Amino acid sequence: MSGGPNPMPLDRALPGMRLACDIRDAHGTILLAAGGELTVALLAALRRRGIGQVCVAGEATQTEDERQARREAIRIRLAHLFRRAGEAEADRRLFEAMLDYRQEQLG
Repeated sequence: MSGGPNPMPLDRALPGMRLACDIRDAHGTILLAAGGELTVALLAALRRRGIGQVCVAGEATQTEDERQARREAIRIRLAHLFRRAGEAEADRRLFEAMLDYRQEQLG
């Protein structure tokens, strides 16, 4: 992935994205340095710290393998969020609608 900074809500950031800017807490302390790669664990830690937005490198040269990995990361994240939803038809349809929406955002 390459390109310029691309700020986005943390909820849209995915494992494998590279930071274009340092992530700092409310006191200015660097939590993650620019150039670092986001992981599932780091994304969870940022959510716990109340970080709402990250600045990631552009994705102009994304390969099909990278796109597939991002699609799978989205599916895993949503499955985690829906882990206690049960087997009801409405829950399944909501999961599928959210999955479709999030994956469409990848382009």
